[in-house]
Amino acid sequence: MKILKILVACEYSGIVRDAFEDAGWDAWSCDILPTESQQTKASGKHVVEDVLHLLYGRNFFIDFVEGCRFPEEDLEKDEEYQQAKRIPENWDLLIGHPPCTYLSFAYTGKERYSTERLQEKINAYQFFLDLWNAPVEHICLENPMGYVHTGLLPYTQIVEPYYFGHNYKKKTCLWLKNLPKLQYSLTDNLFEKKTAQEPTHLFINYGYSRKRNPPKLPSICKPFADKKEKSKFHKGVARAMAQQWTEHINQLRIKN
Repeated sequence: MKILKILVACEYSGIVRDAFEDAGWDAWSCDILPTESQQTKASGKHVVEDVLHLLYGRNFFIDFVEGCRFPEEDLEKDEEYQQAKRIPENWDLLIGHPPCTYLSFAYTGKERYSTERLQEKINAYQFFLDLWNAPVEHICLENPMGYVHTGLLPYTQIVEPYYFGHNYKKKTCLWLKNLPKLQYSLTDNLFEKKTAQEPTHLFINYGYSRKRNPPKLPSICKPFADKKEKSKFHKGVARAMAQQWTEHINQLRIKN
């Protein structure tokens, strides 16, 4: 059977990409930051650039380089060109983590109604739509509860990390195109064991200025250490995506 191809947009952690590679996919990730995953580094399948270039115009780079008629030995030494030649032209699945800086409800500073921030919000909306309208049959985008749901496109499903074996809460919205909702079980039943774990704490982003001391929080609440920690996805959810959607897409291919 033909190997399925996935592009994970706006991911430097490698969490989702690695889960799909473990499930047998030709899995690539893309971000403006280098990957932190040793597995992804070993695969050579992380691209540091604007993901929209991969979705809408990657072949232009290859055509340009080849049109310049560089010596073959020079092209063989050019890592960017060699990687570009390996990147699939078409994708079976796109999973995107568009930055939530201007899309979530977390920011409550006085500048939230400034012209500059409103323009950034419009740009964030457009980026979300560019991913959603990408030429890929199956698409999943994730974000926290925020302006996308209330002002642009209603989410398809909300999941919590503890649904899939983590010990914490962090409400995550999924927008799904041609994909089924993720299945999970909060309790044991006659047919399956629960996938959930009892949560012990809640990850939050309380948006304080680093120039001031953070407010006192209940012991059940744990703040994110920094923006990079906040942006990382949940391994249990990624494994569920890889398992359930691999099966779903393969079944569709068999039927067609």
